[in-house]
Amino acid sequence: MQIAIITGACILAAAVIFLVMFEIRLYRNRPRELKQSKDLFLECAARLGLSTEEHEKLFALLSYQNVLEPQTIFQSLPLFEQCIEAEVNRLMKSDRQVAADGPEAALLSEIRRKLGFSHLSLEHPLVSTRNISVGQVGSLFGREGNKAIFNKVSVVDNNTLYFTLQYDVEKEDQHRIGPDTVVRFVFARQNDGLYGVQAKVANVNEPGALDLLHTLELRRNQLRQYVRIEIDLPLRFRLLSTKDPDKSEIQRGHLITTKMSDISGGGLSFMHEQSLRLGDLIAITFDLAGQSFAGITGKIVHLTLREGKNAQQFKHHVQFVNIEQRKQEDIIKFVLEKERRQG
Repeated sequence: MQIAIITGACILAAAVIFLVMFEIRLYRNRPRELKQSKDLFLECAARLGLSTEEHEKLFALLSYQNVLEPQTIFQSLPLFEQCIEAEVNRLMKSDRQVAADGPEAALLSEIRRKLGFSHLSLEHPLVSTRNISVGQVGSLFGREGNKAIFNKVSVVDNNTLYFTLQYDVEKEDQHRIGPDTVVRFVFARQNDGLYGVQAKVANVNEPGALDLLHTLELRRNQLRQYVRIEIDLPLRFRLLSTKDPDKSEIQRGHLITTKMSDISGGGLSFMHEQSLRLGDLIAITFDLAGQSFAGITGKIVHLTLREGKNAQQFKHHVQFVNIEQRKQEDIIKFVLEKERRQG
């Protein structure tokens, strides 16, 4: 019994000694590891051409995040945006006046440019509203509700402090929007997804321009390329061309009425008891929310056989071909609003 107690005490003592020695070695190695990380940070900064002021500022920004390896900020857009957001919030809350074209904002903007974070590829999801490209088109909604305040707004400027939306005062209904009003900017980003951004109005500029404060809170719906929703609406189509007209079940030029099954900015599906053929081109006409979409060219890209109670039907998957940008944007807007109501 005593031997077992002594053995257990020895094992415990050995474990304690091991942990103490490990902590001592870790503590001794820490300064060397920190120096190595700082050296790697400086190497990356020099390679990207950061000035002394710029790399010192970037290193100081890391104090907002608990980062053991500072060089990771050169590869991590989320880390960079979190640091920028914290720094801008600090500047905006300070007593001194901060301008979008002032020295503090200009320094942060130049660091962003040199790190390669000024323009994101369409395959890279947005992390901050600072990543939204100038020219991006969307709709503006109130904080609550599904009715658009302005049907079409465009990003005309995006700086460190704000991003600016502009609308056509001649085409849009006028609404009272003042500073501190919370609005939702909703837009579709090609090859990425649909975004919804809730932001606060900072300034109201004339004519028809709003400065919105930046945010990291972006709601994103990732899709294949476009959001697709199920729908049951009348659709009419005509067969324009087919590779093998002798085997076609549908006569070219004949107007056929059926039902749409789903739709997205890139195409739609419909059911019909007769089968078109892969590669067939058709002219499609349908209405969405009282707006007519006539003569859109579509290509049959996929067919699915559906067995019903009384008869079989074919689901035709159609890809839009050379659709006008305005029409495509209107379809995307309809899908977006429909999806939000369903969600």
